[in-house]
Amino acid sequence: MKRILLILSLALMMASCGPKMTVEEINKLESQVFGVGASPEKENVVKLVDAYVLYAKQNPDDVKSPDYLFKALDVAVGINAEGPQKAIDIANIMIEQYPDFEMTPMAMFLKGFVYENMMNDNEKALDTYHQFLERYPNSPLVNDVKSTIENIGLTPEELIKKFEENE
Repeated sequence: MKRILLILSLALMMASCGPKMTVEEINKLESQVFGVGASPEKENVVKLVDAYVLYAKQNPDDVKSPDYLFKALDVAVGINAEGPQKAIDIANIMIEQYPDFEMTPMAMFLKGFVYENMMNDNEKALDTYHQFLERYPNSPLVNDVKSTIENIGLTPEELIKKFEENE
């Protein structure tokens, strides 16, 4: 009986892990989405974003993982194939698991951008931008973040008027 339970437990563990995402599979998906003559169909874009995230989840200590997460975030924001919440979720993984990765400040900035421009949630955007300033005070993006905070919620007309007044 113990032997059967052990075998069932092992089988269940192996089944729950799912297939291992490989660099080769990601390269194939990238060529389908970004390759010469490729047409980035939504289905392939979603598969690519999910592949990047799955690879990072399965290989958290691999040096490629934070880079793949940033690529996933970039595609998720740029193409918006899975909705803005997917981009927020990816940014959160980067911020929590790879706070010192060189692109994590940009990921946090993009998180604020998504809240502001894709979800129309200025409160969460401002909160994210303020967190950015606390975590990354020496980032080259600091001036952009401060400017964004000053101008969040302004209409294009108000921005033009403000710009003209400052000249």
